[in-house]
Amino acid sequence: MMQASVPYQNESSLSARVPHPRIGVLPTGHAIYWEQFPGLQARCQAMWSQFRERLQTIGTVIAPEIVDTPEKSMAAGQLFQREGIDLLLIFPLGYTTGMVVTPAVQHVSCPIRILNAHVDSTYDYARADTAEYLYHEGPCCVPEYAATLITLDKPFLVRTGHFGQQHFWHEVEADCRGAAAARKFRTLNFGVIGATYTHMTDMPTDEHRLLRATGRLLKRPEVEEIEEAFHRVTDEQLEEMYHQFRTMYDVDATVTNAHLRLSAQIAVAYDEVITRHDINAFGYYWWGEKELITQLRAQSALAVSRLAALGRPGVTEGDVKTAMAMKVLDLLGGGGMFVEFFAIDHDEEFILVGHDGPSNVNVADGRPRLQHLDVHHGKTGHGLGIDFRMRQGPVTLLNLTQFDAGDTLKLIYSVGEVVPGDILNIGNPNCRVKVQRSIPDFFNAWCQQGPCHHIALGVGDHGAEIETFAEAMGFRWVRV
Repeated sequence: MMQASVPYQNESSLSARVPHPRIGVLPTGHAIYWEQFPGLQARCQAMWSQFRERLQTIGTVIAPEIVDTPEKSMAAGQLFQREGIDLLLIFPLGYTTGMVVTPAVQHVSCPIRILNAHVDSTYDYARADTAEYLYHEGPCCVPEYAATLITLDKPFLVRTGHFGQQHFWHEVEADCRGAAAARKFRTLNFGVIGATYTHMTDMPTDEHRLLRATGRLLKRPEVEEIEEAFHRVTDEQLEEMYHQFRTMYDVDATVTNAHLRLSAQIAVAYDEVITRHDINAFGYYWWGEKELITQLRAQSALAVSRLAALGRPGVTEGDVKTAMAMKVLDLLGGGGMFVEFFAIDHDEEFILVGHDGPSNVNVADGRPRLQHLDVHHGKTGHGLGIDFRMRQGPVTLLNLTQFDAGDTLKLIYSVGEVVPGDILNIGNPNCRVKVQRSIPDFFNAWCQQGPCHHIALGVGDHGAEIETFAEAMGFRWVRV
């Protein structure tokens, strides 16, 4: 059944598929202090409650009461296993021993963060008594926790700050969102229809790597399934899709009703096949011998762009790896635009990026435009081309590669900015991107990491989330 005709291309579309994090928290205390210093436990409980209230705005919090003995730590670990968590935050409320952490983390396999945090940014040292000092002594046990996790071979990071510092909450939220995206990513289906573009050496995908990463192989619908679905399209389905496209796009004089109706019929067919197989990201390509088979690919830009905007990105030339990278950005709220390096402008110091065929209209600034292309460069067939200006501001460039990736996959990313200026008007979306280092340094370093030549571009800076996502997935990652 065709997905609902909604709307895409609005701010809520970018966040529609961001998974809700399941956040495990281990609040720790030192039991011997409670009787020695009446009132200390209540103050620690109040700080923990304030932290939890803020954290609940980010995701679902799964946590025990304050853990102050190894026995309570064991019970907390069982809680985390039973409920399932994306990330574990360890939050010491004053000094505590490492053995209130050890039992809880023994069987945790998700990313771990030690929070070196406090509600206060300072306190009155001259007037403070021992209870006040102990209330603020959380930093004392953070090295002990770190040594404990290293001993247990549990990777971790420390996040330091006080509740009033926005950078601290940004780091925590990025960790939660990245880990939640990884949990969702493992459940998704990825596919290839047809083959990869002839002689592109970086397009083939080693499915054993995908199997190790997610426990799944690629789904491989036949091209004939799209052909059969095309012939099944009803008049009602065709009219609905046709009106979606008329509403969504500015259509220039080169585009006839026949062109647009063919694109609409192909879009209904793609929708049926991709949703029937529940494919969440896919690569596709074929040359075609028969005219219809060729046009089912050549005239697919609107069909696949629509699916990308609805959370099922597709990528031409059979590049499923870049479609998967687009899906990562989709899970992080960045959408995902399919691009490659078009040109380097050494005068104004930007890189022009874009690609022909499908894109993601959710990242467009304003209504995208349609024109008819008699020639698709490097490909057979003819059909509609999409043009739009990309939203200006911070963006993340993300490449998912199997080269130099160890046993599974590797993420290469950089953060830049889409800037104003003239772009190409050739029926392919493109934009100017400035990166955060000199272009020669950036380009040379990027290529050294073994990327594919295609890239997923997402709205916003998602670097911190990508790093946590990679950690949760067991992927190598590098920031360029």
